Amino acid sequence: MVTSGLLAGKVIGITADRRWRDQSDLFEKRGAEIVHGPTMRTVDLSTSEALRVATAKLVAHPPTYLLATTGMGMRMWLEAAQGWSQRLTVIESLAATRIMARGAKAASAVRAAGLDLWWQAPNETMDEMVDHLAHQEDIGAASVALQLFDFGQLFDFGQLLDPGASPVAAAIAALGATVLELPVYQWELPLDQSPAHRLIDGVVDGRVHAVTFTSQPAVRQLFAMAADRPGGPDALRTALNGPVLAACVGEVCAQAGHELGLTTMVWPDPPRLVAMVRLVTSALTDEAP
Repeated sequence: MVTSGLLAGKVIGITADRRWRDQSDLFEKRGAEIVHGPTMRTVDLSTSEALRVATAKLVAHPPTYLLATTGMGMRMWLEAAQGWSQRLTVIESLAATRIMARGAKAASAVRAAGLDLWWQAPNETMDEMVDHLAHQEDIGAASVALQLFDFGQLFDFGQLLDPGASPVAAAIAALGATVLELPVYQWELPLDQSPAHRLIDGVVDGRVHAVTFTSQPAVRQLFAMAADRPGGPDALRTALNGPVLAACVGEVCAQAGHELGLTTMVWPDPPRLVAMVRLVTSALTDEAP
């Protein structure tokens, strides 16, 4: 165990499920102690019949636009297509499609597949993507393929809503476009919620100095699970607005915290994991990031 470093004596709570070890290693190298309380688990839907059917529809009728919302989702989709011996067919069917990426990772996945990127959202938000579509003259007669945004925005305090209730899909359909949803993966509550409960208790009791979030659902789900702990969401909110630092990987992630009443969240610009670790270190030690 590291007992020295800028963060010696500090306890950092990590809510991520994927790549949490990368984050933990960065903090531990700085001397911090880690409390891992994942607030979700990633469920792979890339082998589902629903995705296969949606992909077949896309190949038969190539969309006018494709919204690539996450890098992982794009890679998993094309890997699934590879398993069906359809990867090349999918890529060829998208030759004339205008492909939009929500952020840098999605854009990278698009280019890595040999596809042309038509537009990238400057601030990595879905609202920007929908707004950009709204300004296209052909949108009323267009077809839009949407790689569902992790189902993260479909969570309602622990309850996964019907994928057909996707607010992004509904917003695009309201523009007059035909929407084809591509369900690649979704987030659900962890099978074992006790680590997240221990993290919540540590935050409320003042034993944790900072909590990090790498997605909007991670924030929402922590508050959902706080309903089962002493003091409930109010106690968690008070702690995260007080002595405990709440840090998000970016502004988009932090929006969920703002909606839940968190007023002191911090995030780096650009929104990157290493930058968030540096920002947390700076905030807890008064060292320059």
